[in-house]
Amino acid sequence: MRSSRRAILRFALGVALAAIVFLEVVPRIASYGDVAHQLGTVSAPWIAALGAASLLDIVTTALPWQAVLPQLSFLAALAFTQASTALTTLLPGGAPLGMALSFGFLRRLRVDRGAAAFAVAVTGIWSQVMILVYPLVGAILVFATGQLSSSTLVIAGVSAACGALIVGLAVAALRSAGAARWLGDFAARVAGRVAGFFHRTPPDWSGEALVRLRAERLMLLRRRWPRLTAATLANQLTAFVVFELCLRAVGISFADLPLSEAFLAWAIGRVISSLPLTPGGIGVVELGMIGTLVGFGASNAHVVAAVLLYRGVIVLPTLVIGLVAIPFLRRLAGAPAEPA
Repeated sequence: MRSSRRAILRFALGVALAAIVFLEVVPRIASYGDVAHQLGTVSAPWIAALGAASLLDIVTTALPWQAVLPQLSFLAALAFTQASTALTTLLPGGAPLGMALSFGFLRRLRVDRGAAAFAVAVTGIWSQVMILVYPLVGAILVFATGQLSSSTLVIAGVSAACGALIVGLAVAALRSAGAARWLGDFAARVAGRVAGFFHRTPPDWSGEALVRLRAERLMLLRRRWPRLTAATLANQLTAFVVFELCLRAVGISFADLPLSEAFLAWAIGRVISSLPLTPGGIGVVELGMIGTLVGFGASNAHVVAAVLLYRGVIVLPTLVIGLVAIPFLRRLAGAPAEPA
């Protein structure tokens, strides 16, 4: 009961923080009237391009899961990823909540417990490492122009260090049974807290389960990691394509904001979105991206319009599709998934 109260309090604080951002902070950067004017200038061809890019971003979410669980149909992989992402957007918890939801949906699709745990762990590690590396890549690209601020450099460095830490833990878990046991126990504790928040039975796996999983799945990972890497990159970088289109659609030229600076702002937003600060990172993600872009000298109204357009195009379709997909998952669970 106490943990549930703490979770509800964190959720309320997150909502309050998002409200402060949109009601107090953003209007000081650009008035919503100016932002609405900029959004009104988006032409029909740009709207069509954004729609196509958004669809591509949604479709590619299934690819990493199919790389690890080829027994999943494309429709099943797409449905459960959209469902878990939608709930992660609405509820507090960040990346740990997303992983717990993905595991639960895979079990609903009758994926074997060991295969589901392996898929959640591996796709989560691959995704998070890339998210943490993107700011470093962006910082290097921007550094070539000589316009990298010290604060942005710190963010890039911290992100890269966290990415290196995750890679180190993953490598250690693959090479050492003791490291795998510790990592599994830690993941089980996180999943138990998430289950407690939803008043569900905590998972019955532990570090020993990860040790057994490591022995069973190591060869499988060695065969599939190239495909998983390519699929994860394809999925994540389609979101950057959407962001880039949003910037240009509201009238921000390459002369005002080069591709390297746009990529760095997007990368910082991706890092913030993985932190359990507000539901779906709403408010803090926008603020981080807006602050970075304004710092590069882009027009305030154009920047706010582009960021809000991007977040709407990325979040709203997934929210609708994901919530619709949840009851549909029950039909897809009619037959057990074949083992990999």
